Amino acid sequence: MAPSRVISRAEPVVVPNGVTSPPLRASRLPSSLRFPIVVVLSFSIRSMLLSTAANFLGEELGNISRREDDPYRVGGFLAYKVLVLWAGWHLNYDFLDISSLTIVANAPFAYLLTNYYQISPLTISANVLADLISVALPTFLLRRRSAVHDSKAPLPNRFLLNSFQVQTSTALMTVGTYVAVIWAALQAQQLNEFLVSHFEIPTLELAHKETPFTLIAKLLPVGLAAKGFLLNPSIGAQPASGTATPIAPFDPAVASLPETIEHNFWSFSKRTKTLIGQTAVLSAFILANTVQRVMTVRGTDVSGAAGYAGIWVVATVVTAGWSAWVADTES
Repeated sequence: MAPSRVISRAEPVVVPNGVTSPPLRASRLPSSLRFPIVVVLSFSIRSMLLSTAANFLGEELGNISRREDDPYRVGGFLAYKVLVLWAGWHLNYDFLDISSLTIVANAPFAYLLTNYYQISPLTISANVLADLISVALPTFLLRRRSAVHDSKAPLPNRFLLNSFQVQTSTALMTVGTYVAVIWAALQAQQLNEFLVSHFEIPTLELAHKETPFTLIAKLLPVGLAAKGFLLNPSIGAQPASGTATPIAPFDPAVASLPETIEHNFWSFSKRTKTLIGQTAVLSAFILANTVQRVMTVRGTDVSGAAGYAGIWVVATVVTAGWSAWVADTES
């Protein structure tokens, strides 16, 4: 009888439940090169898209733009764009985060040109899309999607992020907030009077024809983007339903000054801290982008641009206030 042979086998690989494909390998591209590549790609894509659009849309924006060939103004614009990309990269935003941020930040300037300078919606849409694609596409290529935007990622309250009812109702709430703030400013004549006193507005005809329904049509993308940027990350940051965020005991006898200040003014849940941080970032981008873009238009000044941006910042803060208790599972 022939002796039995022992066959050497490799140790079996255990595949976790629900995993149907092998995990993605890490990118071989050095991390130090990714952000410079994002900057180069972003500027190249934006320049290409705007040049292509200009061949079909003409020079509508050129007719209202300042004519000064100021190298400091050009340098400031380039520095601002790099700062936007750096902030998004440093804060670990994926392409959906940076897309939402870009849409909301561009909304005040787009609304100003459409309603008060009678620039065609097609021209405005082309410029906003150029900005959007130029930041979203490089980020999509070089950064993976965050857990909040991955429907299969294990998060304690994933059911809220995947809930059609929650997402739809909060989106309607956000759109309604922006519409209510802008409509109130228009009805009180504060917005029109402020713009006329600071800018060389050619006409108020379209502003006087504005209705809540036309505002809804114009601000629907803004509300959806603001909801995605403010509410969803805060939901993703909170613990499982029915649990509270653990808070370390505070002993004032041994606490340092920074610890005392943090305990008195920053003792919020992780969800609330995330919402405050997202609101601060979005408000800062609205202010900076609006001032920078408005100052490219003839007959404008810095105080007027900042004041106009302030109306949109107020709408954003009010939206965040609503979001502070919507879908809160810690209470």
